[in-house]
Amino acid sequence: MRPRIALPFALGIALTACAQGSAEIPVYQPPAGSNELLRGAIEAAPGHSLVTADIVLGAGGGVPLHYHHGEEFLTILGGSATVLRPGMPDLVLAPGEAFRIPPGTVHAAIAGPQGLRAIASWVVPDGKPLRVAVPEEQSQ
Repeated sequence: MRPRIALPFALGIALTACAQGSAEIPVYQPPAGSNELLRGAIEAAPGHSLVTADIVLGAGGGVPLHYHHGEEFLTILGGSATVLRPGMPDLVLAPGEAFRIPPGTVHAAIAGPQGLRAIASWVVPDGKPLRVAVPEEQSQ
């Protein structure tokens, strides 16, 4: 008889644990802007560093035209962003989508109507700045 009682009891405990595990996980809430999280040398790629940032923009907020000497990897966590690249179609990214921006690609970004929360990572060649601003008139 015990096994018949033990199984429903064990299932009840498991279901209760699962229900408790579905509660919201507290998440770090950085201030608006580009919040650097990590910067360090890449041992597998001598002469390069990795920079990672948590990006938070309000609705319609933007990042002006610029480019990077290395690659950028962008992952949208919440809200949306439109990536603008002169001479190329605009790219709208939603939560869960990611995009690679090749070195030297001039680009800008505009947050969607709900704002933007994203993680960006850059491969930065040693001695080069993270980003280089591009005046609007040079992008046309």
